[in-house]
Amino acid sequence: MTPTHASPQLTPAQLVDAGRRAEAEGRADLAVRFYGHLTRHFAETAEAAEAHGALGRIEARQADSAVWPPTPLVRSERRPTPEPERYAAGRALARALGVIGWMLALTGAVGLPAYMLLRAGPAALSHAVLVPLGGGAAGSLILGLGLMLAAQVARAQFDQADAARDLVALERVRLGHHLDPGGRKPGTPAIAPAPCT
Repeated sequence: MTPTHASPQLTPAQLVDAGRRAEAEGRADLAVRFYGHLTRHFAETAEAAEAHGALGRIEARQADSAVWPPTPLVRSERRPTPEPERYAAGRALARALGVIGWMLALTGAVGLPAYMLLRAGPAALSHAVLVPLGGGAAGSLILGLGLMLAAQVARAQFDQADAARDLVALERVRLGHHLDPGGRKPGTPAIAPAPCT
C-alpha cells in the first residue's frame, strides 16, 4: 500500500495566528499573504474581519513610514484584482455535468411515480411498455445522482488544488524561496556551465 500525503489545511484561526507572528517579526509581506489568503478563502468568518483590520493597519503603517505609494503586494491584497479563474475549463465541465445530472435525476424522480400510476388502474399499459419505462426512470435517477456526485467531486478537487497553490505560495514567501516562473532562483543561469576536466 502506497502512503498518500495530503496537503495540510490551515484553519482561519491558524492563518490569523501566522499573520500576527509574521507582523510581530516585522515581515509585513508574509503577514499580508496570510491575511489575504484568509480574506479570500474564509471571507464569512470572524477571523476574516480581523484580517481585514490587520491589512488596513499594515497599509496605514506603510503610509506612515513614508513608503508611498504602498507596495503593490499590500495594495493588491487589500483590494484584490480579479485573477483569471484557475482550471476554468474543468470547472465549466463540472458545472455542465452537474446540470445534466440534475436534469436526469429529476426526470427519473418524475418517471418513477408515473410508472407506478400507469401500472395500476383502468388505463394500465402492457408489461412490454411498462418494464422499459420503469427501468429507464430508475436508470435515469441513478445516473443523474452519479453525475451530480462526480460534479461535486470535480469541484472539490479544483478547489483543493487552488488552495494548495495558495498555500505553496505562502510557504515560499515564508521561507524566502522566491522562484522565477522557470523554477530557478533569480540570477541562476538556465543551463549550468559544463565542468572543466
